[in-house]
Amino acid sequence: MTRSHVVRSVRLVTLSAVLVLGLVGCLHSTYCISEADAGALRILERGDTLIVRLSSNASTGYAWERVAPETFAGGSLEPLGEGAYRNLGSAPGSPGITSFRYAAVGSGTVTLRFVYRRPWEEEPPIEDISFIIYVD
Repeated sequence: MTRSHVVRSVRLVTLSAVLVLGLVGCLHSTYCISEADAGALRILERGDTLIVRLSSNASTGYAWERVAPETFAGGSLEPLGEGAYRNLGSAPGSPGITSFRYAAVGSGTVTLRFVYRRPWEEEPPIEDISFIIYVD
């Protein structure tokens, strides 16, 4: 084999690997839901990622908290960390978004429930929303 044949073979193998890895990345999707989707059924496939984005304002003391399900052991969704808050503006008191991320790991249905409250208060939450997620 000449040097040019080896170079062409390496390029072909590299191109094939890039195409295969690119296609693998396309097999799974990321889905985002928000308050507008509350109560609706969302269907995911195993391997997909779900992001729940909820409007919030940390400067008020209120925060979104996941209250159901209490455990994900052996379930269809696996949390990828706790809620992460991101301020949308540069001014103090600007509203933001709290995001919760999940991996679809097994078949089944799960109801995700979130409440918006001040953690130190005994008062009922000012918002209570749920999402029904089915993983195929």
